[in-house]
Amino acid sequence: MTTIAEEPATGITARAAGYVHAAAWILGLAAAWGATPEVGDTHAGITTAYADRPVQVVAQALLVHGVAAAALLVVGSGLLDRARRTDNTAARSAGWAGRVAGALACVQLVMELIAVSGADPASPGRTGTLFEAIQRVDGVKMFAFAVLAAAACAASRHGALLRRWEVVIGWALAATITASGIGYLLLSTALTPTAFISLPLLLIWIAALGAALGRLPRRAVSETERP
Repeated sequence: MTTIAEEPATGITARAAGYVHAAAWILGLAAAWGATPEVGDTHAGITTAYADRPVQVVAQALLVHGVAAAALLVVGSGLLDRARRTDNTAARSAGWAGRVAGALACVQLVMELIAVSGADPASPGRTGTLFEAIQRVDGVKMFAFAVLAAAACAASRHGALLRRWEVVIGWALAATITASGIGYLLLSTALTPTAFISLPLLLIWIAALGAALGRLPRRAVSETERP
């Protein structure tokens, strides 16, 4: 009797979501490359950037904090589905961390749209303060990503979820994005550049995580059970 593994619908969706997450980030960065302000910029410089290039800023926000966030929520749901089927506590923690990160990104989107719509170079204080708040939320979100990566790696003992190279990238991501998170939470220009390391790791790893969820069979069925 031959058995065939059935792939769960949530796994298939999570795999697509992992790729969408990476694609949305890449397109978002390309849409506003060099046009958005950075941590350490003055309130006047931040407000001028938002006022002069609102279309680019909004396009990036919609992709990075909108589409990518939605994809991340799907990946988190895939992890929770995996946890329910396997009773894996670490996978459950990873799933909730993914959902928290996605929710925080949605909060960033709303804040950024408010900041852009109210950008007035004659009164830069409000927009500059909002921008700094967005960066601090980003720091908290990075901590959620660190928990997601660490918990998913812990859930992968004995090859239950991720492959060895994916676990290695996951632990590297957890370490580097924690440093990035501290930098953004404290608005530290000394630590925020670590995002140049953690972001590529994040995009690769979330895509790999989605693919891993997609290749997990839900149950094995006999060929004789099929119509």
